[in-house]
Amino acid sequence: MKDFTRQKVILFFAAAALGFLFKTLNVPIPYMLGGIVVTFVSKTFIDPKTNWPAAWRNLMLSVGGCEIGRDCSFETLVNLSHQVFGVLSATGSIVIVSLIASWLTFRMTNVNLISCLMGCAPGGMSLMTLMAEEDPRSDMNFVVVAQTLRFTCVVVSVPFLAMHMLDESATAVALEQVDGLHWLVLVPLVWLGRFLGKKFHLPTKQLLGPILVAAIFSTFVQPFESAPKILMAVVQLNIGLYIGTKLEKNRLLSLRSTLPNLFFCNAAMIATSVGMAIFLSQTYGFSLITAFLAMAPGGIAEMCLAGLSMGADVPQILTYQLFRLLFLNFTLPFAINWYFKKNEDTKT
Repeated sequence: MKDFTRQKVILFFAAAALGFLFKTLNVPIPYMLGGIVVTFVSKTFIDPKTNWPAAWRNLMLSVGGCEIGRDCSFETLVNLSHQVFGVLSATGSIVIVSLIASWLTFRMTNVNLISCLMGCAPGGMSLMTLMAEEDPRSDMNFVVVAQTLRFTCVVVSVPFLAMHMLDESATAVALEQVDGLHWLVLVPLVWLGRFLGKKFHLPTKQLLGPILVAAIFSTFVQPFESAPKILMAVVQLNIGLYIGTKLEKNRLLSLRSTLPNLFFCNAAMIATSVGMAIFLSQTYGFSLITAFLAMAPGGIAEMCLAGLSMGADVPQILTYQLFRLLFLNFTLPFAINWYFKKNEDTKT
């Protein structure tokens, strides 16, 4: 127990120190990146058994979810009703590119098609790894590596690309400070969101439950203050420390022949995000950084937290990311099962 505690304390403060360095260098989501780097280095070069508790990550996801949800309002729903074409175009374009990338990976490697589809799905890391674990036809190792690489590439590259794509006026936007109830209202909202997310079996329930509860509370009851910056730094640290443990050297080496294809797939999806971001920005008038983070094939929490730290329009990012997540969760598993079951029935 002492060794466990000592290791976690060392990892946490090492990640915090590195995150602070990144922050002084104006690196976006600095503490999350610090966590990723520290656990990956520790697991690769120091202790292969390095890990970070999923329960801690899940709790911090819920806190981050409430902070994301507090920025939503009735105006967010109105804006969404005016951007149906944009939301559908954004989701459709990135899904089509991921399907093409899956097919090319299947044709150019010895990985079967169902594994390629699960590995290249944009923004569905939790869902796809769970499906791969439950489906004996899939290559679990490939799916985990492909999803982890995509997720890490997006989390690391998109904020940097977004910063360099911006003009001066966009980077000068400050986070909106909302007066209202004390930020400690997060405590019951986090608990209620996690409870409802589990009860109603929401996808990524630890995140979506608190987002929805905080959004409803802030819109229809009363707004509440933003959480302290130090708490949001802790949120970033826990998420980053957990992500870093998923990058394993042995898994990467076992699939090194497929890595060029995976990097190409990630580059194609990010390039598509850039193109669609320009289109969305010009069509609907929000900043390029907001459009880029809304389009990026990463996770809701990571892209919204990046938006929070960079002064972007978080409700817009949430709207696009949430729609894609729900679309993938409710259609992709059924589509994959239907397609491959149909092919099996045809063969028999």
